[in-house]
Amino acid sequence: MILSTHEDGVLWLAFNRTAAANALNLELYDALHEAMQGAIADPTVKCIVLTGEGKKAFCAGADLKAFSAQGREQAELRHLDLLDRCFDDLLHCDKPVVACVQAAAVGAGLMLAALCDEIVMADQAWVSLPEVLFDMPTPIGAAIVSPRVSRRMTHRLVQLGERIGAAECLSEGLVSLVAPSEQLLDVTRARAKALAAIPQHAYALNKQWINQPTREALSRASLLARSVLEH
Repeated sequence: MILSTHEDGVLWLAFNRTAAANALNLELYDALHEAMQGAIADPTVKCIVLTGEGKKAFCAGADLKAFSAQGREQAELRHLDLLDRCFDDLLHCDKPVVACVQAAAVGAGLMLAALCDEIVMADQAWVSLPEVLFDMPTPIGAAIVSPRVSRRMTHRLVQLGERIGAAECLSEGLVSLVAPSEQLLDVTRARAKALAAIPQHAYALNKQWINQPTREALSRASLLARSVLEH
C-alpha cells in the first residue's frame, strides 16, 4: 500500500493503490501511519517526501465504500478517526515533510498534502475539496487550507468545490513549486535534499510553533464535524 525508498537521508513514501486512484482505505491509512511513525523514529531520515504512484491521482481522498457496511455516518466517523491520526503524524513530525503532487489531490488527499511543510506540484495536476457538492460539510478542510490561501480561495475550494489548477495553486501560495511533470521528481528531490541539510533542532522548534494555530483550529473543526455526524 505504501512504497518506501530511502535516498541519502530522504525517505520517499508513495501511495500505491493505483487501481482505486490511491483512495484511502483502512489498509492504506494503517500503512501511512506505520511508515510515518517509522520515519519519525529513524535518525537516518532527515526529510520525508509523500507522493502517489500512477498518473491518475496523488490521492483521491477517502474511500468511504471501504467502510460502507457500517452505514454512512459510522463510515464517516471511522474515516475521521483514521484521518485525524494521519493529521497528527504530519503536524507533530519534527522533520521536514514535502508533498510531491504528481496528479489530482482530492478531498482528504489535498488535506494531507496541505499539512506537509512544502508542496511541489506537477504543472498538469489539480486540487479540490468536493465534499460540499455531496452535501458533506468540511470544516476540517477549511481549517487546513485557510492558513495557506486567501479567504477567496478558501471559499472556492470549500464552499464551491472548484478544481484549482497548478498555476493558481502557486500564485495563491498553496504550493511552493510547480514543475513540468517530467521534471517533478528531480525538482522534488533537490528541494528535499536542501531541507534535509537544515539543522533539525531549530527546524523542529520552528515547525512546532508555526503549526500550533493549525493544530488548534483542526481540533475545533474535528469536534464540529463529529457533532454533526453524531446527531
